[in-house]
Amino acid sequence: MDHVKLVDRYVMRAVPWMIPFLTIGILVIDLLAPVGIAVSILYVIPILLTLFSPRVRDPLYFSAAATVLTWIDLLVKPVGVPIPYAVSNRALGTTLIWGIAIGLIQYKRTQQELKSARVEQAQAEGLMMAAQEARYYADRDAVRAAVGRSEAEEQLLISRLRLESIIESAMDAIITVDEEQRAVLFNRAAEQMFGCSTREAIGQPLDRFLPARFREAHHHHVQGFGESSLTSRKMGKLGTVMGLRSNGEEFPIEAAISHIVVERKKFYTVILRDITERKQAEETIREGERQLATLIGNLPGFVYRCNNDRDRTFEYVSEGVSDLTGYTVDEYLAQRSISYGEKMRPDDREHVWQEVQTALEQHRPFEMTYRVLTKSGEVKWVWERGEGIYRLDGSLNYLEGFVTDVTERKRAEQLLRQSEESYRRLIAFSPYAILVNRGDRIVFANDQAIKLFGGVKADEILGTPLLDLIHPDCHAVVRQRIHELLEGRQVVPVTEEQIVRLDGRSLDVEMSATRFTDEEGPAILAMLRDVSEWKRLQEQLRKTERIAELGTLASGMAHEIGTPMNVILGRAEYLMDRVTEEPIKKGLQTIVTQVERITKVMNQLLSFARRKAPERRPLNIRTVIEDGMEMFEERLAQSLIKVELILADHCPLVLADPDQMSQIFINLVMNAVHAMPDGGTLRVALMAEKQMVKLTVADTGCGIPRAMVTKIFEPFFTTKEFGKGTGLGLTVVKGIIEEHQGSIAVESEEGKGTTFKVLLPLASTS
Repeated sequence: MDHVKLVDRYVMRAVPWMIPFLTIGILVIDLLAPVGIAVSILYVIPILLTLFSPRVRDPLYFSAAATVLTWIDLLVKPVGVPIPYAVSNRALGTTLIWGIAIGLIQYKRTQQELKSARVEQAQAEGLMMAAQEARYYADRDAVRAAVGRSEAEEQLLISRLRLESIIESAMDAIITVDEEQRAVLFNRAAEQMFGCSTREAIGQPLDRFLPARFREAHHHHVQGFGESSLTSRKMGKLGTVMGLRSNGEEFPIEAAISHIVVERKKFYTVILRDITERKQAEETIREGERQLATLIGNLPGFVYRCNNDRDRTFEYVSEGVSDLTGYTVDEYLAQRSISYGEKMRPDDREHVWQEVQTALEQHRPFEMTYRVLTKSGEVKWVWERGEGIYRLDGSLNYLEGFVTDVTERKRAEQLLRQSEESYRRLIAFSPYAILVNRGDRIVFANDQAIKLFGGVKADEILGTPLLDLIHPDCHAVVRQRIHELLEGRQVVPVTEEQIVRLDGRSLDVEMSATRFTDEEGPAILAMLRDVSEWKRLQEQLRKTERIAELGTLASGMAHEIGTPMNVILGRAEYLMDRVTEEPIKKGLQTIVTQVERITKVMNQLLSFARRKAPERRPLNIRTVIEDGMEMFEERLAQSLIKVELILADHCPLVLADPDQMSQIFINLVMNAVHAMPDGGTLRVALMAEKQMVKLTVADTGCGIPRAMVTKIFEPFFTTKEFGKGTGLGLTVVKGIIEEHQGSIAVESEEGKGTTFKVLLPLASTS
């Protein structure tokens, strides 16, 4: 008995420390675990420990704390999480915790009431013994009355006073009846129990306080007790008896009975105790046990107690094991035809064993996920949480824990991972720039978006207000679209806007946007596509169409105008040979000059519109340059233009048409000469550059205004004075170079000169 009390004392001391440490440990595990794992179910373990705490309401307080911790943990989890599944797990855990808490409170209250009942029983037995002792002294004093009456009377008075005091102060009902079972003593507790005053009870048969169906049997029982050799029967020996109150209410009682003989008359004293509350407490306990059994039976898994061996031999296991594994409880416990450990997947079994042993060595709970093979051959994923239970000497007694089926969750996680990976790949490799805007800040940008805005890392864009990346001219439209989306419109039409890159340059984009809501609230997903190249191609197409129209017009003009111009030119030249007046000859010369100019323009138009396909072959551009410079030698000297030639000695051959390359070079040099009417420097360079050959023609002339640089390749655009250029030369040059899969670029600064750079493909790349 002392040994048990010692254990209880140690347990009561350890519980206040174990509960907070377990709670903190479970909270840490819950914070570290994925949101879909129902770690909060582990709060059941510390709440069960409150059974050993002295305060009845401790389970209630802990349940409230566990509930708060469970839902706070959900709030601090990161965004990506299956929220409906996590909420349902925590709702189930919270319901389980509160159900156990209510059961424990009822159980502890019942235990307290039973303890009070035992104290009251002990007190009643003590009262009965005191009453018997008082009766004994009274009888003895009566005998001594013959020796000393006065002294005996005094002692008798004292004994009676003592007996009456004990009887009236007793908490149990005390009734004394005579041989006819009529009441001769009825204490105050009996008045309260039966709702009947002493005056009304004295002289009444004892049957009055019993239900009618028990009266005859009870009457015979009392007579039989009086005839037996027994003088008393302790409380509870008579079993449960039903009492009857004055208002007709029946109630359960326990009774102790004794009898004495006074002057050859028998008197029976009955001590009665109302055990209504005890019965209710016992019923509450039974109901609590039933609810606990039902709760355990309805858990999505099973609880167990097992030996610490590799087979995990069960000493106890709940019915849920059958639903999970397909094997019955009898097969595990009674028949021992199967063990839980042998049905673990072979590649998981050793890991589980090592995890459990490590946890036992460190005296901490263990938790793991592994696979088991069911009776039907199905593989299921399970999650287990358990711990070692130790003896007083510190040695391991057995393992206790809980196992639940997480197969569906594992499948959901697998599907979620696959879905997330698919979406990640879709977003990562999308040709569209994708932005997510929440709270007037960009919170996500894919690689294409980073590239579109000219960034290197996402940090350069994240946290930036969306409007900071939109051209000011488009702010009003974009702001209106955002407002429409936040007000409930799901999608807005595709529009063409301008964005501002990180380097300050503007870019034309197509933008579409949609609204979505996740656990962090509403957000806007915007998709952008660079349409600058598309617009450039559209513009190029329009130019091509205009050029085609120009070619048609030139062909018609060549026919309609060429013949009259030839007639005019022939007549003018004929008249010049026959007239002698100088003014007339001068006028005729003007006619000849203008007709020749018209003819030249028409020839250029025809050359531009009906440019023959290039006859490309390996060509040394250096030869073209040298021949062209020889042709311009006299003109350059007359114009006071200094020439700088920088020609690579071993420049690779290009794949080009010689005549067209000569036309390009002559046109570029002529433009340079016209740009330097007062002299200057002409620099011509030739070198290899990145699988291409680069030709550079630069002058130190007047330059081109910045606003006109982008227009110089357009048909009929010229910076020369009227009558000194047709505006088709550079257009023809650009067309020839593009037909050769090359490119031409221009750099110019007004007052400082112009540089043309031509890139042509190598002959080896054809």
